[in-house]
Amino acid sequence: MDSNKRIIVTGASGVGKTTLVGMLAPLLSLSVIPELGRKLCHELGYQKIGDIPDQEDFKRKVLEAQIGAENVTGSFISDRSTIDCWVLWQRWNISQAMTFDTEAYYDKSRRQAEKYSHIIYVPPMFPPLEDGFRWTELDYQKQIDRLVRMTIFEWQLSHITYVVQSSDNESRLEEIKHWLNEPRST
Repeated sequence: MDSNKRIIVTGASGVGKTTLVGMLAPLLSLSVIPELGRKLCHELGYQKIGDIPDQEDFKRKVLEAQIGAENVTGSFISDRSTIDCWVLWQRWNISQAMTFDTEAYYDKSRRQAEKYSHIIYVPPMFPPLEDGFRWTELDYQKQIDRLVRMTIFEWQLSHITYVVQSSDNESRLEEIKHWLNEPRST
């Protein structure tokens, strides 16, 4: 792996990822890759992801945009990742058999995830706020959270993953700064 910091922040909707990225980016002097699903949805002229008629095509576009943004940005902190892309693909295709498309999506997501230097996983600690864009039901949040944890484990990324312990932003910031400054074995 190169020496660039390629930090991603992952977790279910409404856990505080975007706030955390906004606080960490200036402290770490890193470029931010924003939540691309929301950006693409609006660029396509939709207010909510659920309004998009071809969901699988949209998810492919989000994955391609995520990989493209990560590959052109040396060091970064990203509000979402290919882990999130894969988790959402799984969640919305949960009752379907594995297909060639699903296998290809999985492989592409996993290969890109192997390039991350640090993963910050934010577990649910409070109910998500309704923002008119994402699904905020507690059961949905729990499902996504379980899939994120399972993916990190399955893809053997636990050794580069920090699990946020605090619920308030300042404490989160301090614990992550401490973790990022710890020496790593390669």
